Amino acid sequence: MFKAVSNSAKNGNGRQKACKYLNEIALCNALEMAKELISVINKVPVTVFLWRPEKYWPAEFVSENIKKFGYTVEEFTSGRLLYGNIVHPDDLERVERELLRRIEEDYVDFSQEYRILTKSGEVRWVDERTFIEADENGVVKYLKGIILDVTERKRKEKLLYIQRDLGIALSTSSCLSETLEKLLDSCLQIDEINAGGIYLIDEETGDMTLAVHRGLSPNFVEHGSHYSANSPNARLVMIGQPVYKQHVDLLLTARDDALRHENLRAAAIIPVKSGKEIIAVFYLASSFEYELPDSVRTVIETIAMQFGVFISRVRLEEKLKECIKKRKS
Repeated sequence: MFKAVSNSAKNGNGRQKACKYLNEIALCNALEMAKELISVINKVPVTVFLWRPEKYWPAEFVSENIKKFGYTVEEFTSGRLLYGNIVHPDDLERVERELLRRIEEDYVDFSQEYRILTKSGEVRWVDERTFIEADENGVVKYLKGIILDVTERKRKEKLLYIQRDLGIALSTSSCLSETLEKLLDSCLQIDEINAGGIYLIDEETGDMTLAVHRGLSPNFVEHGSHYSANSPNARLVMIGQPVYKQHVDLLLTARDDALRHENLRAAAIIPVKSGKEIIAVFYLASSFEYELPDSVRTVIETIAMQFGVFISRVRLEEKLKECIKKRKS
């Protein structure tokens, strides 16, 4: 009997050891799988969050891709930084309201787009897919978020809307001064551009005169509002090609020295043509960007082309009116 009990105990201990061993293997496998999963997550162009459903969403987990926005994982997991702290202040109330509404309506997941601020203060657009984890009583335990940076898509969409709206405005406009205002306002809707002006070129003298401007200092307007036809500035325009440089690199004469200390970085000179004739020029600048991206260059060149078409149409209408007048007289 004692021998049987002893054997039974041994068997029991053996099973416990085997179970413990199997559990350890399962745990190791699970950890390895988790590591592999995290490795995959860190390789895809998204940032993954696991939030607690509390004010401003404290993070239990965040993938390493958060560094693309200038932050570290530890800033969030330590609690020093809450996700709500980086949501753009103008969007935060809407983001909170949308999440609360979806929870109340028992959604399992939903998507929304909003802006966040990088550590350097840059505004980025993100598309967030949120998964709501609730228990059997409907109490939310966790929120899982997948954050995708969609800034470039939003920029391209905005540029398309600017072009479309300007095209509609130009098709119904006939007043030159009003059109110049619309053109410059359209250019300044582009995020990277915050200052500029449009020069008109005198048909007889070839001189350039600043007709409308925004965001330029009184000093710029005083010293840069007129260029004669034989000036290096006018000759650069008459080449007929867009020029993209730093503002200081476009100061071509001693007279331009007064503009050297303007708070302008990237600059663009875009000639406007009516047929083969150059009739105007856009001077567009940024006080925070050192270079204008290709997508922005394409749009401002398209806007200049739209203006050229508008001028051609206005001139044709004027010629038709003159012909009608002569016939009547």
